[in-house]
Amino acid sequence: MRTSRTPGLSCLLVLLVSLFSCNKPTEEPAANTESEPAVPAAPAAPAAAAPVPAAAPEAHAHPTAEAAAAFPMPPVPAGAKVAFVAPRDGEKIAGPLENGKVSVKVQMGAEGIAIKPAGPIEAGSGHHHILIDADPIAAGIVVPKDDTHLHFGQGQTDANVALAPGEHTLTMQLADGIHRSYGPTLAATIKINVAAAGSVGADPTLGSPVKPTK
Repeated sequence: MRTSRTPGLSCLLVLLVSLFSCNKPTEEPAANTESEPAVPAAPAAPAAAAPVPAAAPEAHAHPTAEAAAAFPMPPVPAGAKVAFVAPRDGEKIAGPLENGKVSVKVQMGAEGIAIKPAGPIEAGSGHHHILIDADPIAAGIVVPKDDTHLHFGQGQTDANVALAPGEHTLTMQLADGIHRSYGPTLAATIKINVAAAGSVGADPTLGSPVKPTK
């Protein structure tokens, strides 16, 4: 004899299965524990280079007129003056010849202004030049450097100047740290007469010649 399932039992089983499926917890996706790659920071902009201030020419360099004009000319201190200590104006000087010239000892003096080596442009200071048979140089003009324009950029106040026999005009010209003339205000001029006392090497009694100061 067959036993048939009742419709109610089947419905009950279906209901139980549905309830079990609905109550099953939904699996959450695993959290991503890996850290995101760091974004590299943009490189910092390079610091702007500081402007380089203009520098005065080197101590023994002779600037062009354009380069010299870039720096203000120091004023002449009140009461400042220069003068020859030796030789005296109108003096006659005799000495042995060396290469056709006589070595003349020159001493340069200054008052009211400091004598300093060439280089820095400092107010109230300067250095000597001797111009052979040449006039004073206008203020602000760079003193040339040649056989007739002698520079004493180490701050010298005395020197030996080689002169051919005859009459000569010597002009002492003070200039600033970059060899710009202070003009006739700080210049002095003398005339001297140079004579040859003999020829070095021709007469052994004359002794050794005086070496010019460089």
